[in-house]
Amino acid sequence: KRFEAVDKRFEAVDKRFEAVDKRFEDLIGHTDKRFEAVDNRFNDVQASIRATQWLIGAGFILITAAIAVFQFLS
Repeated sequence: KRFEAVDKRFEAVDKRFEAVDKRFEDLIGHTDKRFEAVDNRFNDVQASIRATQWLIGAGFILITAAIAVFQFLS
C-alpha cells in the first residue's frame, strides 16, 4: 500500500510539473510574440528615418541648386 501511495504522489508531482511546463511554454510563446511586435515597430521606425534622410538630402540639393542658379544669374 505504501508503494502505491508513493506512486500516486509521484504521479501527482508529474502532473504538476507538466502543468508548470505548459505554463512556461505559453509564457515563452507570448514573449516571442511581444518581441516580434517590438521588432516590427523598430523596422517601421527605421523605414521612417530612412525616408526622412532622403527627404532632407533632396532638400539640401534643391537649396544648393537654387543658390547656385541665383548666384549665376546675379
